[in-house]
Amino acid sequence: MTATPNYSFPRSFTSLKHINSRRFLTIQPATRVLALNNTLNPTNNTLQITPRDSINSPPLWTVSEISEAVNGRILKWGPPGTISTDTRTLEPGQWFFAIDGENFDAHDFVTPDLADEGCAGVIGNRVCENWDKGFVKIDGDTLISLEKMANYARNRFHGCLVGVTGSVGKTTTRTMIALALESLGPIYQTRGNQNNRIGVALSLIGIPGDNMRIAVLELGMSGKGEILELARMAQPSIRVVLNVGASHLENFASIEEVAMAKGEILVEARPGDVCVLNADDPLVMSLPVPIGVREVLFGRRFGCDVRLVVAESIDGGLGVKVVLENNKEMVEFVIHSPGLHLAVNACAAAAIAILLGVSLSQVGISLSRFVPTHMRSELEVARNGILIINDVYNANPVSTKAAIDLLKGIDCKGKRVAILGDMLELGPTEIESHEMILGHCCDACIDIVALVGKRFLTAAENSRLIERMNVIHASDAEIIVLQIVTKLSSDDVVLVKGSRAMQMERVVEAIKAMDVRIFF
Repeated sequence: MTATPNYSFPRSFTSLKHINSRRFLTIQPATRVLALNNTLNPTNNTLQITPRDSINSPPLWTVSEISEAVNGRILKWGPPGTISTDTRTLEPGQWFFAIDGENFDAHDFVTPDLADEGCAGVIGNRVCENWDKGFVKIDGDTLISLEKMANYARNRFHGCLVGVTGSVGKTTTRTMIALALESLGPIYQTRGNQNNRIGVALSLIGIPGDNMRIAVLELGMSGKGEILELARMAQPSIRVVLNVGASHLENFASIEEVAMAKGEILVEARPGDVCVLNADDPLVMSLPVPIGVREVLFGRRFGCDVRLVVAESIDGGLGVKVVLENNKEMVEFVIHSPGLHLAVNACAAAAIAILLGVSLSQVGISLSRFVPTHMRSELEVARNGILIINDVYNANPVSTKAAIDLLKGIDCKGKRVAILGDMLELGPTEIESHEMILGHCCDACIDIVALVGKRFLTAAENSRLIERMNVIHASDAEIIVLQIVTKLSSDDVVLVKGSRAMQMERVVEAIKAMDVRIFF
């Protein structure tokens, strides 16, 4: 199914007018559309995105293009190829961009073995011994040269680029945006979690050729100035701020500073660009928006351009019923994955999709097919019958609280178990944040709480929750496995979550059997 997008961005929104009667317009499987009234109206169109057929694969860079992009010199010619910065994942036919890191020099990995594995050529600032494949010589900082190549790629991409930032939910929302836009043709999006300086550069370099019309990229950060730098590189025409939470506080004096850092995505927005903001987050709404930049709001508040009317846990906590409203219509659909927070992500995705011409009914149909990204609220059933909530990709107070709510909301015949690893990069408030999470576990009546790391242990001792709850503690993931496995039984529901460095995926692998089926 292909839509014909031709939608303008609203410069403002007005309050929702109350309507006593609601009329069903269409009925789709798991999707209902009702009549209402709102303001994101597809009239007086200014932005046009023409869908075209395209192969969603990275472009082949010729040696001449590489040389021009990085202002380098061709020392040896080679065949066209895609670009990689990691020899561990480099595929035959790719060019290797050798980056000088703080702890390593990638030129050291350029060996004849790399050529034997099919590497087409190398882009670097020093010639490597015994290298007889293609080589483009660059001068100076290799990371700056990578960014030059990204800028070159961005300048030749004439489609619509959506940039997404926020403390939590970037990957989920980015995935939902691409899904909601599927009726417009192929959509390019960030692969994996490439949302830092190198990742965004590679994402831009990897945008497919002339036929790609929409790209959706994540912009992440850990300190001040990083989002601004990434936004300058990506130059998004639609800039999305999802939320502001207590993440990366190790590098900030306050959550207000985190908000300003997230708001850097808006700083250099130009007239005609659009910012899409979460109206329910006061810190997001406090961010200054440049003159001439259009605002689109999503959230629960009346007056939002796309409003979240209903977010309801169903199917024993394994799904979410969502009702969204826009321009005299409401759509109802089901996300077959747990977590009420997914409804907010869906609301944001719907706002972008409607901006680009997708009907609200089509948004509902598309988002009803959403499947979580690996290790993000992913449900897995172990062979022994234990239901695992695999949410180990990362953790901060906001996402961990949401995960505990998810655990509480799932129907359970056995025990509810939370296995939590330390949340890192929280700065001076780290112990207080861990105490808050333990208090939430207590309020949620979690049967067993297993803690991994010194921060959670300190928090448990400070709050004396060890005396009030069934708490197990270990210094690392491997040790907690030995303590928790004997306490688990069939029909238990187990949440596993923690910061990436805590390696909580080891706990998941230890709990589940080899044969796993995933809930969709």
